[in-house]
Amino acid sequence: MSNHQASEQMIGYLYQVRYALALLLDDDNSNSQISIEKFDDVALIDGNVPKELVQLKHHVNKAGNLTDKSTDLWRTLKVWLDLVSESPDLIAETNFLIITTASAPDNTVAASLKKDSGIKRTPDMVDALYQTLKDVCTESESQSNRRFYEAFLSADENLAKCLINKIYVLDNANNIIDVEKRIRKQVRISCTRKYENKVMERLEGWWYRQVIEGLYSDTPIFISQDQVINYVVSTSQEYANDNLPIDIFDLGYTQADEMSADDKTFYQQLKLICLGNHHLKVAVNDYYRAFNQRASWVRNNLLYIDELDKYERRLIDEWEREFAIMADALEENPNLAEDEKVKAGKQLLTKMEEKDIRIREKCQAPFVMRGSYHILADQRKVGWHIDFEERLKQLLGI
Repeated sequence: MSNHQASEQMIGYLYQVRYALALLLDDDNSNSQISIEKFDDVALIDGNVPKELVQLKHHVNKAGNLTDKSTDLWRTLKVWLDLVSESPDLIAETNFLIITTASAPDNTVAASLKKDSGIKRTPDMVDALYQTLKDVCTESESQSNRRFYEAFLSADENLAKCLINKIYVLDNANNIIDVEKRIRKQVRISCTRKYENKVMERLEGWWYRQVIEGLYSDTPIFISQDQVINYVVSTSQEYANDNLPIDIFDLGYTQADEMSADDKTFYQQLKLICLGNHHLKVAVNDYYRAFNQRASWVRNNLLYIDELDKYERRLIDEWEREFAIMADALEENPNLAEDEKVKAGKQLLTKMEEKDIRIREKCQAPFVMRGSYHILADQRKVGWHIDFEERLKQLLGI
């Protein structure tokens, strides 16, 4: 296969996935669900029955057309004839759609089946279309379509006619780029314009993950319109003035020996209070998640001027109050043992981790605050052990 053919085939697969999202968002029935590559390229489901089975055909630069000898047409007929032969009841409740970027020329079967053709579907009209297709099967010398022709000729005539009557063609359809613009119009309603690109990126990323899970599953997985709309709305809300998006998820526990020398100050702070291995791993993960999340906010220009500095000042103010309380309590014992200092430091860390100090009111992810405290500990602006400043000077030679 040439690189051009491979590229076009890949675009075709991506087109199916993207167009499926557009179809679901455009559907007037809020109870609609969609499946991909289960019943067909795409299937719109209402209850347990597909109401629309969709074959999608994408041609780069709208090359190709849907003539009576078109491979696109005949391959699709073969797929649907096989399907309704196994499940004849489908025809009664299901419409069969061909959506293609190609054109259906005048005076062709495809043109007669266009949704907007204006041609009334009568038994005589369906009989004539069936005969036209049958004539193509017997007269065409195309070897590439031969197996499709044979399948059509061997199919039950009444079944084939019933199928033809339920086929609708949408030609000159949006290409893969225009479909993205179509989805974007739906997204734009729910979000602030300046964050439209971010919401769009996250929606498509989420959608592709749902599709992959569906394709990988042994049992059909259906995605509902409500699921998509809820995702768009909740994601849009993350970009409100009183919120920030959380797009850095669990990184996995980072081992101490994987950290650079520059990262180890906060780790040494935790070792000073003899933090247990399990708690230590969680703390390290919080640090890295918060570090990457904050960097993402900065990179995407989502923060106000000096917002991080002001947030850290609030964190430090709260720590100073709790640290002072701890220091006063420890000073009451002039013969303080190291294990008591360690115990007090652990209690201080736990107390700070249990607080709910948010960078913005609706940004609720706890790791942001906990990780930010470890970032401050890495900068030696806060500490847990009562003697953390002196101990760090000895340990790190600073």
